Order: sequence, then structure tokens, then C-alpha cells
Amino acid sequence: MTTDDLLQALTQVTSTSDARALVSRAMRITGAPNHRPLQLTELVQMCEALGVEGGPIQRLAETIAMAALRD
Repeated sequence: MTTDDLLQALTQVTSTSDARALVSRAMRITGAPNHRPLQLTELVQMCEALGVEGGPIQRLAETIAMAALRD
């Protein structure tokens, strides 16, 4: 999964502009790179950073992280 994939997933639960802001903030917090597949630890850290938003964003982040950890 890339940050672009995360952005696309987030647009299911929030606006595109909010999704961009969330991904950008999570990237700054975690130091995750843009435009390349995220390593498992980077993806989980991104999901943790997104999860602090609560509500549907948190649920989506948890779902993505759990799926990545299962694979």
C-alpha cells in the first residue's frame, strides 16, 4: 500500500481535501515516504497517526492496519 492508496481509502469516509491533509500530517509524524509502497511498520505507524482522529477515520485505519498485519 502507498500513501496514495491510503488517500483513496480515506476519501470513502471524508472529503478529498481532508483526506489529503490527514495523509500529509501522518507522513510528517511518521516520516513515511511518498509514492512508493510502504513497509509494514510504516503502514502501521501511518494508521496509528490517522487513528487519533477517531470515528470513521479511526475505524478505517484500524481495518487497514489489521489487514496488513494478517497478510
